[in-house]
Amino acid sequence: MARTIPPSLASVIEQLELEGAGIVTVADLARMRGPNTPDDTARQVAYELQRTGWLGRLRTKNAWEFLPGARGGPIGSEDRFVEFRARRATDPAWGGVLAMESAATLHGLAQRVPAQEVVALPHGETFPKAFSGDWRYVRLDLGRHGTTLVNALPTWTVDALIVGVAARPSGYRDVAGLGQWLELAAERVDADAVIGLLKTQNAATRQRAAYLFSATLFHEKADQVLHAYPPHQPVWFGPRTTGGHFDGRCLVNDTLLRKYLSIGVGA
Repeated sequence: MARTIPPSLASVIEQLELEGAGIVTVADLARMRGPNTPDDTARQVAYELQRTGWLGRLRTKNAWEFLPGARGGPIGSEDRFVEFRARRATDPAWGGVLAMESAATLHGLAQRVPAQEVVALPHGETFPKAFSGDWRYVRLDLGRHGTTLVNALPTWTVDALIVGVAARPSGYRDVAGLGQWLELAAERVDADAVIGLLKTQNAATRQRAAYLFSATLFHEKADQVLHAYPPHQPVWFGPRTTGGHFDGRCLVNDTLLRKYLSIGVGA
């Protein structure tokens, strides 16, 4: 599909190309049109760019995806995180962080793209309507020390991923996939960093974090967590059903993960 360049918008398209724009907001277009450009005027520019095939529609209000000329037509990027980028572009203070399966894929741990992307939200933070259906959330804040940038996206670190799974075992829904990459993650993480992230977590989360090291045979790292946070009573990793595996050092009864671990579970 051929696209035209309206003479009145040529400078805007040129600027979008020069900036390598991905997400375009009303504020971006107002800036490009000049000082004191009203939002309504910027929206009209956006609608005209959309009509002529230079902007793609998004669910996020006041945001569009730029469709550069190099694509040869009005073709989207198929970026699975495009709505996440749009939310951050329109609301930079929004506190969502990519988590669980989404974080695991970005770190090269999980091999399967999740059925739903996952965002971690601090208490009181909004789950965007634009995410409905394709996304889900966990209510968990691991702070700035648990966050890094991957492909310019705020994402849990691998250390935070271990703590996040320990805090919300049911929040990681691809348990078979978790069993496949957990050993690699346990090898990569820094036990001291995990201990630091666990400061704000409850005793059950701390025991489950130690268990994740124990279950992958990284006993030294498990011992470091247990030394920092000695366990006092049994907790569960998974639903409270019969037939689980009990780790006597961490005092964790695993009814969820053990059967998916390919290397066995340490005592």
